[in-house]
Amino acid sequence: MKKVFLVFMFLFLLLLFSFSVAMPIYGQGYRTFREELEQIVKQTRWRIGPFRLYPTIRLRDIGYDDNVYYQREEDKPVSDYTATISPQAEIYLIFRNFLILSLTENPEYVYYFKQKRERRWNNTISPELKFLFLNRFVISGRYSYRNRRRRATSEFDVRANELRESYKGSLFYETARRTSFGISASSEKISYEDITLPGEEIYLSRLLNREERSGNFEFYYRIFSESFFFISGGYTEYKFEHIQSRWRDSYSYQAYSGIRFPFLGKTRGTLSLGYKKLLPRREEKRGFSGLVGNTSLDFRIRRFRLRFQYNRDCRFSYWSNSIYFIEDRYGGGISFYLTKFLRLDYNFSYGEANYPELMLLQMPDGRYEEIKRKDIYRINTAGFVFRIIRNTGIGLMVNFWERESNIFWASRNRGFIGGYVTYEF
Repeated sequence: MKKVFLVFMFLFLLLLFSFSVAMPIYGQGYRTFREELEQIVKQTRWRIGPFRLYPTIRLRDIGYDDNVYYQREEDKPVSDYTATISPQAEIYLIFRNFLILSLTENPEYVYYFKQKRERRWNNTISPELKFLFLNRFVISGRYSYRNRRRRATSEFDVRANELRESYKGSLFYETARRTSFGISASSEKISYEDITLPGEEIYLSRLLNREERSGNFEFYYRIFSESFFFISGGYTEYKFEHIQSRWRDSYSYQAYSGIRFPFLGKTRGTLSLGYKKLLPRREEKRGFSGLVGNTSLDFRIRRFRLRFQYNRDCRFSYWSNSIYFIEDRYGGGISFYLTKFLRLDYNFSYGEANYPELMLLQMPDGRYEEIKRKDIYRINTAGFVFRIIRNTGIGLMVNFWERESNIFWASRNRGFIGGYVTYEF
């Protein structure tokens, strides 16, 4: 009883701490030097000497998972109780309004009651430098190290350790009206562990380990007080590590355009659509060209909050003889504020994964057939949130995930019920 009481008190204190220091999560995309400087000064609540601190603690996925490894019904899925605690610290050092040094550290512990294989410390660390000179030019440099166990794409049924180590540098020109344009270059090395569970022996390190090198151009033009029209485009080269996967080596050209809305306000998010062309180094392999998108919008209308999402891209495949598969995801959601302290939520997501090349498969009756794999995903999530203080709330949700496939053994489903802490009530 004493141990249970101590654990309860520890979690309670963590909750209190997270309520007191919770900060909003901001969107992706380039922010001008002055915009970032103003945001740091405005939002930072803690100062220790010259340093400004931005601490948060996030609690999520506290509940029951009825299919930890996304197994088929006939394989008797493994269930378990799980929880994730994710403290994060953002530390800033500002020097005379022309230099910003920052460091983000995010250790994260994922706990499973019975499945010890799934217990793990994840970690993300990222130092960054921004230097303003001649009052217009900004040089930036960033290093990022991310070591996590996760499902990297929808193709993953079992979580796998993923290590991403990247370097990025950029040079931007900024005007007094916050118009900005510039170039950037990056290099990222991506490594995976092999999955060796019974019936799931997948040598991911041989199939997916690679290096990605990119060069990009970006342009941002302010169209409203906090909204920006943008255009971005670039070139990326993909080089696979193991000799047996060199046939996957490829390169791509991509261009995006859209509107980035404010980080806070009644309309938030990014509307982004574009075009991508992926070209394999080996001419006999099929490439990709077509529409891509990365859109996520959030609207507040009186007591309602509406959400829309659209994602389309080509992802590298480890499962098939195709270099990639095309993934489309459409999503929508609605929240209704029943009272000032109670919110009801519902989200639905529909996705498709299409493989461009025929694969030879053995059917249940023993015959062989060539087929193009196609998967359909549906995710339903419903729940409610109680507001505790300011924009902090405790939520409870039920999630049901299912995949239908024209590959007879690939259809799966999974249910989860659990709680979480949110800072966006």
